[in-house]
Amino acid sequence: MKDSSQPTATAFPIVCRGLVGDVRLGPDAYPEYAAILQLAEVNDENALKRKAHIERYFREFGGYVEIHRRLSDEKFKKEGNFPDGHHGNVAIWTFKSWQWRLYGTTLTVERRRCFVGLKVDASKKQNQANRQLLKSTAKEIGELFEYRPTK
Repeated sequence: MKDSSQPTATAFPIVCRGLVGDVRLGPDAYPEYAAILQLAEVNDENALKRKAHIERYFREFGGYVEIHRRLSDEKFKKEGNFPDGHHGNVAIWTFKSWQWRLYGTTLTVERRRCFVGLKVDASKKQNQANRQLLKSTAKEIGELFEYRPTK
């Protein structure tokens, strides 16, 4: 049974809806994504590249079952399993585009496969993911109603 104070991914905006899945962004990630869209509108070169790539990756995720045949580790990568804060671990995945990273996981939301993005590293300077962001993403996912822990 759902606790009324428990956050739910159904409250997050859908930024891409496909035939087989959706992409939703949480309250920290959505403004970062919206900033890319705004900068792209004024022809910011990096924002235009990021927008084109990330929207294509989102469409691939939402449109196809076998996502890993469609997107390489350079675009969509499993960063590892991290503690969810409740005795389990959650797999954290990253969409990557031009020094911009979106961290989240795949959950079932409203009976659909859904990538739930919660944290963004907007000015990635090195290849390795930010461990603190990965850990905090895992803990936030652990709080979501739709999350089912794995041991």
